[in-house]
Amino acid sequence: MSASQAHAFGAIAFQLAATLETYEKEVEGMLKCPFDADQYRRVSAHIDDMRLYASALPEVSVAWVEVLIRHFELTHHLWRVQQAGGAQQDQARLLDALTQALRHLSRKCAQLMPAA
Repeated sequence: MSASQAHAFGAIAFQLAATLETYEKEVEGMLKCPFDADQYRRVSAHIDDMRLYASALPEVSVAWVEVLIRHFELTHHLWRVQQAGGAQQDQARLLDALTQALRHLSRKCAQLMPAA
């Protein structure tokens, strides 16, 4: 890999890591107001952005898929709670699993960023 390719991948990894942080904050907002359609659209937009970045970085594909799975599990849980009016007992566990997946992906991104 050339130096310019390494810098390009590093820049993409940086963008992905930054979007991860923003996404995590938006998820926190979504949990505070789980039935806010605008909040959900913002979270979904970050997922779309991260998908683009991750597709350019094969080294993060496994960690990225884990984030997608955890995101789906949490949003599906919120949908079920809204539809059935059920308890939010699993929410903390699902949020923790998503947070761990985000941390793992963030570490993968950091490994791809060139040292300053």
